[in-house]
Amino acid sequence: MRWIVTGLLALALALFATVWWQGFAAPSGHLYGATTAEAEAGYCLAVAERISEITRGQGDPRLETHLDEQVAFWRPRVGQRPGAGRVALSRDSSAPGVNEGAHLHVAVQDCALRAISFYGHRFASFK
Repeated sequence: MRWIVTGLLALALALFATVWWQGFAAPSGHLYGATTAEAEAGYCLAVAERISEITRGQGDPRLETHLDEQVAFWRPRVGQRPGAGRVALSRDSSAPGVNEGAHLHVAVQDCALRAISFYGHRFASFK
């Protein structure tokens, strides 16, 4: 019985240590590999602006309103390098095997969810 308890404690300690060490190598927690909140905001701003460029304001009115809201939300958070988001989005959406439309579709959802869940923002277009 003593060996079983010792083995279970050793296993628990090993699992704890593994999780703890892996936590140091975890991703930054920002979307799409961004290293700062400003870079993440730039990426999300670039996503909303790119979709607006594609639709030219002729898309579904609720989508257009939501895109305008995302631009208004992310623009003040970008900081000093607003062009970096466009560069990162261009890199990601033009990678081999990536469909730009599908990438933008997922990215705009991810950015909206980030604004809601992390920043507590309420988009009026969701009502």
